[in-house]
Amino acid sequence: MPDNSAESDSQRRAEISTSGRLIQLDASESGTLPGVNTSRRSRRRQRMPGLAMLPTALTLGNAIAGIAALIELAKAYAAIGNDPAEVYVRLSYAALLIGAGMLFDAMDGKVARMTATTGRFGAELDSLCDAVTFGVVPALMIRVAGDFFFASLDFDTKILWAVSALYACCAILRLARYNVETDADDDHTSFRGLPSPAAAASIAGIVLALSWMHETFHWFAEEPWPWILRFAMPLACAFIGLMMVTRVRYIHLFNRLVSRKQSLRTMVVFLLLVTLVWIFGDYWRLTIPGLMLVYVFSGPGYFAYRFIRGRGLLGRRLAVAERKRRRNEQAPKTS
Repeated sequence: MPDNSAESDSQRRAEISTSGRLIQLDASESGTLPGVNTSRRSRRRQRMPGLAMLPTALTLGNAIAGIAALIELAKAYAAIGNDPAEVYVRLSYAALLIGAGMLFDAMDGKVARMTATTGRFGAELDSLCDAVTFGVVPALMIRVAGDFFFASLDFDTKILWAVSALYACCAILRLARYNVETDADDDHTSFRGLPSPAAAASIAGIVLALSWMHETFHWFAEEPWPWILRFAMPLACAFIGLMMVTRVRYIHLFNRLVSRKQSLRTMVVFLLLVTLVWIFGDYWRLTIPGLMLVYVFSGPGYFAYRFIRGRGLLGRRLAVAERKRRRNEQAPKTS
């Protein structure tokens, strides 16, 4: 004899949608079973809790700086071939706006941790704003600056398009990987791969340095320099973009200096750097790129140092010294 109760139960679990398709529902999902609330209020999606005003405002300030930089780059592109001075000014404004975005980006996370208002919404919003300011803006800057600096050459724009797209993709991948791999209790003192704000500042620094060289030295616009830059600039920008998706470690300078006590030597080095920046303040379009390139190469330099220390002659000497020290510690002490 067939089990009519099982058949009726399966019929109660089956519901037909408005399109006529049969949908199978589990007992916990069926609205016809007793004890299940099917009111409209219970079916509403979970709403986001209240926002932290100050960290969110700082993060949105990062986005506003990026949008303003995009507008300046559009104006610079429109002035190419008509007013070179206008192009230099607009490129400088866009680079400074990237710096403003870096300031907002450094402050929002710090303020959120100080006020205990960190959350998933803030992390996602920060990544979206970073994708604009430190991903799209530098990529477009590479394209606009390349068109301007190499306007007199028969330069294939496909190379600039390829480098710009590569940089933007690497920045977006870098931000997505950071969200996935970073835990809530991370100390935020180091990064795996070049951070996107530093990469964007490096691109802006290269453009600032080239603009200053073109404005100051007229011979810089003559051969063979344009042909050298034709290959050097895309290679440098592609290298910076690829460093974002590597596993090379970089220190978080802002958190290292602010979040913990420092030695007297660190304070002296910091004061020396501030003094040098102040002395060469008139050449800030060369000082900033120099400092950023030092930071970009600090990661590979430290990686090479660790490799030599562990694998090369220095590593063998250290291993011998370590074995000697252990033998001296294990040897019986004589009176």
